[in-house]
Amino acid sequence: CNRGRVWIDSSDLYFDKLPYDYRNNKVLSGPNSKAMKQYTMDKTSSLSSSSVCASEAFLLTGNITDDDSKYEACCAWDFFVWLYSDPKLINETIDIPAFYLTMQESRQLNEGDMVIMYMRDRPHNNISSVLIWALGVLVAAVAAYMSAGDYRFYLRQVLKTRARLETQAARQNQLGLANNNATHPEEGPRSRSRSPKQNDRARSNESEQRRRDRPPPMAPPEESLELNAGHAFGFIFMASAGLLTLFFFKIYSIVKIMYAIGCSGAMTQIVFHPLYWKLARHVLSRPPKALCMSQDFGPITWIDILAALSGYGLGATWLMVGLTTIHPENNPFFWITQDIMGSCMCILFLSIIKLNSLRVASILLLVAFFYDIFFVFVTPLLFKGESVMIAVATSGGPPKADPSWCEKYPSDKDCQGGDPLPMLLTIPRIADYLGGASLLGLGDIVLPGLLLSFAARIDAAKTLVAVVHGKVLSNHHPMRSATCPEDNYVCKCCNKMGYYGPAIVAYAIGLFMANAAVYLMQMGQPALLYLVPCCLGTMCVLAWRRKELTELWMEPRIIRTADAILYGHDDDDDQEEVDVNDDEAPPPPLSADDNMETNQEEARDGEIPLLS
Repeated sequence: CNRGRVWIDSSDLYFDKLPYDYRNNKVLSGPNSKAMKQYTMDKTSSLSSSSVCASEAFLLTGNITDDDSKYEACCAWDFFVWLYSDPKLINETIDIPAFYLTMQESRQLNEGDMVIMYMRDRPHNNISSVLIWALGVLVAAVAAYMSAGDYRFYLRQVLKTRARLETQAARQNQLGLANNNATHPEEGPRSRSRSPKQNDRARSNESEQRRRDRPPPMAPPEESLELNAGHAFGFIFMASAGLLTLFFFKIYSIVKIMYAIGCSGAMTQIVFHPLYWKLARHVLSRPPKALCMSQDFGPITWIDILAALSGYGLGATWLMVGLTTIHPENNPFFWITQDIMGSCMCILFLSIIKLNSLRVASILLLVAFFYDIFFVFVTPLLFKGESVMIAVATSGGPPKADPSWCEKYPSDKDCQGGDPLPMLLTIPRIADYLGGASLLGLGDIVLPGLLLSFAARIDAAKTLVAVVHGKVLSNHHPMRSATCPEDNYVCKCCNKMGYYGPAIVAYAIGLFMANAAVYLMQMGQPALLYLVPCCLGTMCVLAWRRKELTELWMEPRIIRTADAILYGHDDDDDQEEVDVNDDEAPPPPLSADDNMETNQEEARDGEIPLLS
């Protein structure tokens, strides 16, 4: 009786005809019925905020007072009945037209009225699937691009320092030339040939000067993991064990709590901490002072505390909405925050986890390829038609009770389920009264994203090594060599498209194919079924055509060379590959508070041992 309750005098009711006497309709049904008038009077006198009895009809419950003078009557439900076909009729199409009228609507009809049936408008095109495709491509591209940020940051320091020192050298040359002309006006330019020993000494001094002029190396990242083949097989084992654990034990709330904690930290690092630092630099005249020192986190400022409060506060609010709201995926705050959290997690994941060879990438993606297919298409044959992947992704599958029952009793145990797990990006269907959403799992972003990150790091490493080792830069393009032999590998990488751009296009095509398959087959699809061939195939074909497949298959020397430049590794192999003096130790690592002071680096032509 949560919709309303009234007590009807027994003298007003008729029980001559069982099970129901239609003369009671005048007492129990209609806006002018005695029950409705009494309900309205009671509601007004008690100032109750309960729901209005929309059906304007009351049903006897059988409860009576002790003196048998009054009968209890409750407001009748008046919800739409979901008219759906028998799920057992799989191969038959039911086209019998049917519609449902509420009790309130039925009173608007009179005998002899004509009713015209029409289907409620639904959008012909699923715009949300296009938006989720664009969002997935954007997140994968940004996360992969940012994973090579250290190379680009160091390169910018090289270019800035070189430009500053070239300006200083030009001024010194002009000053020296002027002084020479003033002291010896009668002397003209002099030239003399140098002996081979002098040429060797000059080249040695030039190489030593380049090493000395290089900006100080950066400190290696504290959190970084390079994947190998063992990690790839460990992934399939842990992912399978976790998926089966969720399928049998259904501990979905624990997953939401752990995910909220992890994503709160990701938002703190990716969004709030950089944002507050930039705001502080524009507002404050000096960097904020450390409030305390931590053995694990180092100096802690008020910006660190504010960023943590913002990230974890937003994550806690999202978690509270997710745990207390039934089917929260239609709440704009919930799904927008979830997309932000998922995007930050992808960016943070690719900045920490890295692939340094095409061989490991192939093993990982092929293992994930068959893993995805098995748990989507094969497990229904093993678990009585239930797909493990889909059941876990939807928190146990759709509700078991019919929609009409769940609309009345949403807290019933058979009405639970159907809420997707949060490890995905989601956008609700637009202008569709039936609801639903377009989904994209984070695994379909980060696993191919590892390959995209590998491609971005190769391109950035090539450019960094080319610039640091003396290539003359063009005024029109800061990464382009002005004098470049056709067989010079560095020039090919600087003047032609690298791997990152084609890999992003391949990812976009593969994700589009996955969405198209969902639309055509009207069933969930393992996105890696389409993403792995597109991304991995594109990388392999490009490497084969450029005669770099053998080098990329193992750890590319260009990555080791760039890391030696960036982090100052004192490794014999790396020093030999970058072709610098082995006698001189690299400068000390650059900390976050050090100034990026560099000297001028002389440009020279010559082969750089990168990729063969």
